[in-house]
Amino acid sequence: MSPKTHGSSPRKERLIGLDLLRLAAIVLVLGRHLPDPPSDWPDWARSGILTWIRGGWIGVDLFFVLSGFLVSGLLFAEHKTTGKLGIGRFYMRRAWKIYPPFFAMIFATMALGMTRGTPMPTSSIVSEMLFLQSYIKGLWLHTWSLAVEEHFYLLIPLVLAVLTKMNRTSPTPLRPLVWIIPVIGLASLGIRMLTWHLIPSFGLFTHMFQSHLRFDSLAFGVAISYAYHFHHDWFTHSLEPFHRGFFWIGILLLTPAFIFPVESTPWMTTVGFTLFYLASGLLLTGTLLSKLPTQGLLNFLATIGAYSYSIYLWHAAVLIWGVPICEKFLKMAGLGLTYGLVMAIYFGGSIGFGMVMAKVIENPSLKLRDLLFPSRGPNALETGMTSKRS
Repeated sequence: MSPKTHGSSPRKERLIGLDLLRLAAIVLVLGRHLPDPPSDWPDWARSGILTWIRGGWIGVDLFFVLSGFLVSGLLFAEHKTTGKLGIGRFYMRRAWKIYPPFFAMIFATMALGMTRGTPMPTSSIVSEMLFLQSYIKGLWLHTWSLAVEEHFYLLIPLVLAVLTKMNRTSPTPLRPLVWIIPVIGLASLGIRMLTWHLIPSFGLFTHMFQSHLRFDSLAFGVAISYAYHFHHDWFTHSLEPFHRGFFWIGILLLTPAFIFPVESTPWMTTVGFTLFYLASGLLLTGTLLSKLPTQGLLNFLATIGAYSYSIYLWHAAVLIWGVPICEKFLKMAGLGLTYGLVMAIYFGGSIGFGMVMAKVIENPSLKLRDLLFPSRGPNALETGMTSKRS
């Protein structure tokens, strides 16, 4: 079928591969925040952990592409079903998804900080509360990516609304996205290169975190979503023969992140960001075109991936709070805390505690949300294809 036609709609079923991608992304991010392994470890093991630490940050790029795909897909699905975007409902549903788990973590941080007498700058609290962490340091360093996505969630419905209004007589009012998204990609790349020219010394908040430097990653997810939703037959029939190649090429394009330190390699935060979201998009496309079994080990791993939002929220707290608590108990038992135990506590605790917090806070808030603001699009596109933060 020609890419100029809409084609049929995506099948309304859970895509287990997307949960597996979320799992891969969260494992990469968890590895990024590991402490360095001890010097007396075998060279091969130490080198492997250090490589993981060096490149694990690209898990966030994978999350960005997934979020762009899934969140825009919710809007696309509603537009196809009702002819409208329902921006107010979209914002309310986003708020009920994001805010209860997030603010539970922030309030817990503030409460623990007060009991311990830990200084908490007002600017950091305000930054977290207003989702400014990609520009102003918050209480946690990892919440910057949530700010980037929150800014995207605020903007994408407005952009789509403008397009539908400007092209109300067109049978394909959202088609300008075909050229708008490449423009965003080129503009973001140009801004990143200009930033390095003006500020040649690397800084997280100047070269890596700021929302306007990373919007192209999310926009690329929107591009894939547009093709998937509005040209589904073309997407599946034309690209399916290449889905295995997409996986291998995507993995290959991600490898520089594990070789070159981002802090001392300028091209990594300029062209590299472009390379990595293209790679993540290839992995996403390959996943969408793959038929994976829904039983056994893959289903178990996908189940963990489905909890990635809460795992992501709490993983730093497990490392900073949980590991020292476990160390105290081990000392009371006359045992020491080895690096292997640190890894086990960190990974096991992050996944386990994240899943518990999802069941305690995230899932109930979603049930209440669906009761108060039910989706007007195909339910499977939201409940069965939710992203880490969708």
